[in-house]
Amino acid sequence: MRQDSLKVPSLNDVPRHAPSSTPAETAVDGSSQSVPSNPTLEPMSTHSYDPSGRRDPFAPVLQQLGLGPFDPTLPPLQRVGLTEMNLIAVIWGAYGYTAMVQTPDGNGYTVRRGTRVGPNNGVVSAVTEKGIVVQERFTDVYGSKQEREYVKLLHPKEGAE
Repeated sequence: MRQDSLKVPSLNDVPRHAPSSTPAETAVDGSSQSVPSNPTLEPMSTHSYDPSGRRDPFAPVLQQLGLGPFDPTLPPLQRVGLTEMNLIAVIWGAYGYTAMVQTPDGNGYTVRRGTRVGPNNGVVSAVTEKGIVVQERFTDVYGSKQEREYVKLLHPKEGAE
């Protein structure tokens, strides 16, 4: 094989073009300016994005559904309202009664007397064999402190008195 038949191009063989200035880039005084000649490459400042009326894909889903303010620092039982919880079972043993509740997302938790439950700072005041009693302290619209007692029964009977 001959050496001269396999000629590899070198950098000296590549044609070089000197930058030329177009009439749009040449100023009146003859100096060269950097003005883009293609208007489609210029940033368009006439368009803007208005996110109103659209949901934020990065916001928590519970907050978007209007289920109240979502505070990730709260324990799971304090994020869920009392009406949304299901009382699954009541267990009794050496330490007294313990109740099992289920949140809407399907997770189960055990509660006993003194456990904080619900977004309104409710406290489980009693666990009986029929259900749990939760006391909530709140301030009404007139500014006076009120206390509400919420009873969650284990199995509400049909036609019971």
